[in-house]
Amino acid sequence: MYSCLQKVKDHRRSQGKRTPMAAFLEMIVLAGMSGHFGYRPISRFITNNKEFFEARYNLAHGTPSYTTLRNFMKGLNYRDLCDALNSWIIQFLDKEGRLAIDGKRMNSTVENEDDSKQNYKSMVSLFCNKKGIVIKSLSIENKNKEGNAARDLIAQCELKGISFTMDALHCQKKLRKPSWSQEMYMYFK
Repeated sequence: MYSCLQKVKDHRRSQGKRTPMAAFLEMIVLAGMSGHFGYRPISRFITNNKEFFEARYNLAHGTPSYTTLRNFMKGLNYRDLCDALNSWIIQFLDKEGRLAIDGKRMNSTVENEDDSKQNYKSMVSLFCNKKGIVIKSLSIENKNKEGNAARDLIAQCELKGISFTMDALHCQKKLRKPSWSQEMYMYFK
């Protein structure tokens, strides 16, 4: 995971960087994997495991404080972090497996509730049942775009020999046929 997190661009100024970017991110990810979400719980997790983190990352100045953590997370580009974590997760997938794609509407995002032009935000996720993890996800607006988001997720993962399970919503007759170059890419990949 550390080598994948090193690919995330450091958003901090050059002065005062006491903790390497990948080390900072790995501490945050490990806190999240342990069920600690939010600034204070993550900070407590890092403090409670101070000796481990200082030894692992060779931190001469100790682990980051709550304020440092909060400022760091405010400037973090979460899309870059998600991409780095997705590249790490994909290596653990079975090459001959099954993945599920599903969209879920987010609470309290509905606009024009009683109108035919109803709009809301959804998350479309690519999920590995066998491992119990979300591999990749996209945020979209409106249910009509879930099919496009699912096709985008499949294209982004560039996986071979994988079966996908989806809702009946994705069974459409009038899909645009891919170009001959895209078909060749999909066939020979």
